[in-house]
Amino acid sequence: MGRQIAQVLFLILPLIISCRQSVPVVPASGPSAAPAKVADRTFDQPVVVFIYPDNQRIDSIKSQIGADRYFALSDQRGAAFSKIRRLAGKEKVSTWSGITGKYRFKTSDGTMIDIDLGTSRQLWNLIMFNGKDSPVIVNPDEALQLFKKTFNLKKERKRSSFSKPSPVSLPGDSSHFQTSFPDEPFEIIPGIRETTLRLIVFPGQESLPMRNESESIRVVTSFISPNRRFWLEFDNDMFSNTDRYYTNGVVLGYSAPGLTSWKINRLMLNRNNNSVVHSSISLHHGMFTPLTTKEPPPMHDDRPYASTLYLRYNQVSEDAGAGIMIVSAIEAGIIGDAALGRLMQKTVHSGIPSNDEPQGWETQIKNDLVLNYDINFHKQLINSRYTGVYAVGSISAGTLYSNATMGINAIAGICQTGLTPLPEEYDDLSASTGNWQYGFTGGLELRMVGYDATLQGGLFNKNNIYALKPGEIERLVAAMHIGLFAGYKKLGLSISQFYLSPEFKTGKQHFWGRVGLNYGW
Repeated sequence: MGRQIAQVLFLILPLIISCRQSVPVVPASGPSAAPAKVADRTFDQPVVVFIYPDNQRIDSIKSQIGADRYFALSDQRGAAFSKIRRLAGKEKVSTWSGITGKYRFKTSDGTMIDIDLGTSRQLWNLIMFNGKDSPVIVNPDEALQLFKKTFNLKKERKRSSFSKPSPVSLPGDSSHFQTSFPDEPFEIIPGIRETTLRLIVFPGQESLPMRNESESIRVVTSFISPNRRFWLEFDNDMFSNTDRYYTNGVVLGYSAPGLTSWKINRLMLNRNNNSVVHSSISLHHGMFTPLTTKEPPPMHDDRPYASTLYLRYNQVSEDAGAGIMIVSAIEAGIIGDAALGRLMQKTVHSGIPSNDEPQGWETQIKNDLVLNYDINFHKQLINSRYTGVYAVGSISAGTLYSNATMGINAIAGICQTGLTPLPEEYDDLSASTGNWQYGFTGGLELRMVGYDATLQGGLFNKNNIYALKPGEIERLVAAMHIGLFAGYKKLGLSISQFYLSPEFKTGKQHFWGRVGLNYGW
């Protein structure tokens, strides 16, 4: 009996033990919930973050204010972004571009600061982060000044202890702009590089292509002027009763919209903004003589004979909204006897009985290459109905002239005194300003001279019989001009008087006149 009981217990005991074990936890059916997204990107180094609106916000704002107003605002904000991006590059501060979203910033002491721009009313935002203080959300219009404060550009860049950051400040709050940033090299933060696309609108195009700006694309439009113009200018010092130095010049030019399609335009400078563009090509001839042509040149302390002949391709980019005009040009030709100066002057003098034959053209500057690149920058200072005043700066570099100038120009009268405004419709560029146009022009400039081939000889051919030495050149020259113009419908006439201070140590001041004729359609 006892043996039977033992056997029963032996069989039951394992069942009792198994019943006492805990029931395992079975996970709930269905997928587990994903953690909420903390940030689209995390930054832990000094950086300027450029935030663009996403497509949904772009479509929304277009429906509220219209596409034209949106694109105008986009151009304005894009220009502000470009200035800050250039400044950041100069100061070696990293940049990054993205769309509206959540961003996390980690300061040097480990503090995490999250910024969610999803509810921001601003479409374009800048976030400036110097690595130790709280990131600052900046309105693009205030960005330039706040950039300098945020990164403490006026102070020496040195290591300093980091304090606990303060809360995120809003635009215009400068209470958190303090200490400098570390001087170790910044790591390049990968991001989206902004690309500028230029739409070129030629005459006859009925509507503008649709534009789609994003965090990586900025679109600007160049309206090609439909106007054509032919002009002739004649310079001579006989208008001032002299016959010396720059004694004669002729310019024959033509402007047309089709010139803008030439491949050489890739070398021209354009405004990084909406603009009106004019292109032209012209032929230039100039003659230069010593103080007198009635006797052989003294071969010292005087200007050498010289003659130039070259083609000039010119492009003008006008941004009336910013009051800026950029003129860039390439000149290519020859200096020397091949420019036909000797032949032309002797022919003219022989045809006038009272003139003596010029003496000494055989000593002129020898044949050499002319190749120059010119940039002119005009900033509108005053623009009224009858008056326009411009600050002017230019740089010329090449084998003919290398110099820099700064000055001021003015125009007044019954005419278009300002820059060409952007058209609401393309036909606006062809609109007439009236039958009669008239007024006067004037200007003053200071020129810093680096090299002048008409005085010193060509850059490559040094076998000149006579040329001035570098130490004989005046390095600072003043120039002035004043003129009158009048036009009726398509035809225009102008007369001008020019003044130039001495170009070399023993030289004299010089005057000459200009008569211009132009025909536009």
